[in-house]
Amino acid sequence: MTSSASPSLAQRVCALLPQTQCGACGHPGCDPFAAAVVAGASPPDACTPGGAAVAQRIAAEIGQAFAPSLAECLAPLPAPAIARIREADCIGCTKCIDACPTDAIVGAPRQLHGILAADCTGCGLCLPPCPVDCIELTPHVPPVWPSADATAGRRIAAGTPLEACTQCGLCGGQCPSALAPRELALAVRHLDAEAATGLGLSRCTECRACDAVCPVGIPLTDHFIHGKALVTALAHLSAGAAHALERQEASQQRRARAPVAAAVALVAPPADHHQAHAGVMEALARARARRAS
Repeated sequence: MTSSASPSLAQRVCALLPQTQCGACGHPGCDPFAAAVVAGASPPDACTPGGAAVAQRIAAEIGQAFAPSLAECLAPLPAPAIARIREADCIGCTKCIDACPTDAIVGAPRQLHGILAADCTGCGLCLPPCPVDCIELTPHVPPVWPSADATAGRRIAAGTPLEACTQCGLCGGQCPSALAPRELALAVRHLDAEAATGLGLSRCTECRACDAVCPVGIPLTDHFIHGKALVTALAHLSAGAAHALERQEASQQRRARAPVAAAVALVAPPADHHQAHAGVMEALARARARRAS
């Protein structure tokens, strides 16, 4: 029995991506972007939905340095979003269905469409094809998410920066979990979730004993709270990416059977043709008004 080949560097980089296939990086999907990063044709931080947290992981994978700014540290991942269809404006054109890489949009010609929230990656690919602009992306943030607006994020932003640390060692001597607070906080500041986890981030009890003895007043515990949220968010991102890949593979299989599906009769139009036409024209007028404003 032969063992499978080890994944290439490009494949390892691609495995770190959110798999939205959104094209925001300037490449037609996550695979081409990963190949471009490895080839040096694209920077690690070009993945918009991955944010600075994914950029750090990519840079570490390819052996490049990455120094996130404080703003990137406090908001390391963009807030997740899902598509929503305004029912009053949908004309049932099905163009968004064809654009969705995960088959998260259901509907039929001349019928109201809907979004399967569990399958939507928030890639936004359904927005451009919509002739009446009836689709919008809405925030869908999990309860635990690293944010500059969270309490820990605000305290880090307003508190003494880590650069002011005197390396006195008092914080380590006070930690009841025998952690290395300074090293742990630095790992979080650099968005190195793997290093923070290895340093025992989950064992922090958030007792704030390290804060109490810090002579310069660095909010160490808030770094740890923020780091835990980062680890949780990255796990959420990885699970979402795995599900997105499954849905994309299923969608590709469905599209391969398209000739069979095309033989299915279209849904019959409404009996009152004039009323249906008037509804479409009203939706188009609303879309034109939004674009003009």
